[in-house]
Amino acid sequence: MRLSRVIIIVLAVAAGLLFLFAYLRPNLGLPQPAGLPIDLQTVIPTSWKVIPGQFRTCDFDNDGEDEYLIIYSYDLADGTGQGLIGGAIYDMQVNRVPQAPGVEAPYRPAFLTPYKLLPDIYGGKGQGYLGQSSVAVYTLPPTPVNTRCQAKEILIYGYSHTKWPTTLSVFRWEGEIIGYVGWHVLGNARVVAYDAADAVSSGQTPVINVYAYNQLGHRSLLCAVRHYQRTKPTDKEDLPPGLDFAEVKEDYTLDFCYGAPKDPAYPEGVVVALLRGQRPPAGTPTGESYLMETARNALPAGLAELATVKKDRPIRILSVSAPGTLGWYPPQGSRFTWTPAGGTPGPTPQVWWINYEPPTTVETEIVLNDNTGQIRRVVWTLVSMASEKANADTIWRISRVELR
Repeated sequence: MRLSRVIIIVLAVAAGLLFLFAYLRPNLGLPQPAGLPIDLQTVIPTSWKVIPGQFRTCDFDNDGEDEYLIIYSYDLADGTGQGLIGGAIYDMQVNRVPQAPGVEAPYRPAFLTPYKLLPDIYGGKGQGYLGQSSVAVYTLPPTPVNTRCQAKEILIYGYSHTKWPTTLSVFRWEGEIIGYVGWHVLGNARVVAYDAADAVSSGQTPVINVYAYNQLGHRSLLCAVRHYQRTKPTDKEDLPPGLDFAEVKEDYTLDFCYGAPKDPAYPEGVVVALLRGQRPPAGTPTGESYLMETARNALPAGLAELATVKKDRPIRILSVSAPGTLGWYPPQGSRFTWTPAGGTPGPTPQVWWINYEPPTTVETEIVLNDNTGQIRRVVWTLVSMASEKANADTIWRISRVELR
């Protein structure tokens, strides 16, 4: 009987210890259960679809307590499930009297205060959404491994089913009344961000310069490019003083949305490539230049620098126009044999055809690189060239340049 009583007592104590261990587990620093805290699950709007793997905790407002960042899908289209991506931060207020949140009390009841990042309708942040297909969230300064997260700035890149980000959102805490203020930009082709050292930002350093590329619906895939910039920090270890990104209007230009192709298919693409400091492959009768010799030797004074391509001095383009088609039937071309400079004709010489008539013209408005900021109209005359090789495509070259 005594032995059985001892066994019963031991089992009871063990059961009590297991219960106590389970109850105290979160306070012992052990791994937390996967998923959202039960408090969040009950307050998140049912129209939101929380994105797995994007939930995180961090001290975003420097109050010594962690907040909860939720990334979610919303405005989901019926039948397709396609929507937009938003974000919100839930702040757990502890040691507060629920009836008077401004009054601290010596016990632990808590309530959650939601602060929207985007979408939002109030001032102090850009109006929009965080992304379409996915987002990448970074906190600044970066949190070292095995260190508690403390963020002064939140950086979110948004994607639209491409490998390039198309939105950039930056947020900072501005107090309990205002919440998080932010800056937001959209480039429907892509967004490129640079840090204080003019390196492409990877989320490890504050963003200083942002370029938004927005498609023009052009056949050569041209974009309007806008440059935004904020003040650099006084110390490389600091964050910039604010979110005052301002457009650098004197940098506005047209450019290829994703970089220039090697040899653009359309005439205006060749002109844009030349002005933006690109060059074609060497294996054409004009060498590594889009200019024919006649055009290169007669460039107007304000465009003489185009004879030598300088990628570090691209020319700003304000507008581009070109004819849509050339007509039904091309005229008879001129046939010639081309030998690369310094080369000798081989057993199979390169034979090319060139059509001088009818030429096509492209008109552009540009800003000259002469420190005067002059806006000039340039008319470019181009002719088509084609190799007799069966697997070669037609190319365009500039035969005359007129500055007006």
